[in-house]
Amino acid sequence: MVVQINTSMNDIGLDPAMYDNTHGYDDETDIRFAEGLSENERKHATLLYRLFNELWGVCIIKGDPGSGKDLLGNYLSYNIKRYFPHKRILRDEKPRLLFGKYDGLFNDKILHEDLERMKSLARGDEARQTLKEYDNKLEKAVNIWMSETGEVLLKNSVLYLTEYKRYCYNREPHNPMNKTMGAVHEGKRHLDCLVLGTVQLPKELDKFTCLPWVDWQVTCTRSMNNPTRFVYLVHKVKYDRRLDVLDILGRPYPIPIDAAKPRSFIGDGKIRLRKPKYLPETEEERIILDVIKAGYDTYDSIVELLYDEGDMDEDEVLMTLKDLSFRKRKRVLDYPCYWRIYNSKSPLQI
Repeated sequence: MVVQINTSMNDIGLDPAMYDNTHGYDDETDIRFAEGLSENERKHATLLYRLFNELWGVCIIKGDPGSGKDLLGNYLSYNIKRYFPHKRILRDEKPRLLFGKYDGLFNDKILHEDLERMKSLARGDEARQTLKEYDNKLEKAVNIWMSETGEVLLKNSVLYLTEYKRYCYNREPHNPMNKTMGAVHEGKRHLDCLVLGTVQLPKELDKFTCLPWVDWQVTCTRSMNNPTRFVYLVHKVKYDRRLDVLDILGRPYPIPIDAAKPRSFIGDGKIRLRKPKYLPETEEERIILDVIKAGYDTYDSIVELLYDEGDMDEDEVLMTLKDLSFRKRKRVLDYPCYWRIYNSKSPLQI
């Protein structure tokens, strides 16, 4: 028999002010799905949750221009806010309206007054202080900011930063923004914050404030046969201070993304005609346009109809929709996809 004892701290002579009665770490960060997700969506959400260490840590996304770095950053930030609405999304660039709700911007322009205040506290009244003294004072000023403003702003968030070297460049070790990001990286677990940063060369990142805290490095690859398809290899990494490199641990996990595929969960999911008077150039285009004009305005409904009643498979449907929507001289259709949730030059290469 279990006897439950309901005894308050006052009953046994303890001062409640001397103890921590807040929720435990697991209560704050345990997996919490959004309501209404399908079974496949819950599986995908769980995969992201486990892959990125319960959604806290530092992930750098590396690749050449046009290799899809920002695509992955937007894909992750969008899906995390869709699957886990308790996570706050902070960005350093404005997305398209189709991205939907997010919690604001985080960059050197937004933090300008705070950064200037940090520099002012570091300079102090001493005109002839050494660089080391200035650096120590700057770190103290950053720690004060983190304990006051930073923790409130970044707690339980996803911080997505494009051009990551702007924030922790190895040639600007005494930059207040660099110091600020160092404090964010160091406190990532306490903040329950997932930092996503895009960069061309990881070696450009600061080896004191950034690289030692990196948990994952993503390598971006683009398909040669399908210009809208990307595969991202997520590597678990650990920084080697002696060799100044990120060592890869274990096998990479691949994330394939077709950036131009219609997504019914983005916006209203509808496919819309932009040029109703457009004359089809192929039989496939004629069939797709007739189906859309007949009222089938979602990707899933078009694929299902043509599979049951027609002779076009999903690959043919998708290829035709992409061509009608993204070919520069056509632009007949408009529909929600990952490429349209942010400002990207990559679709123009189709």
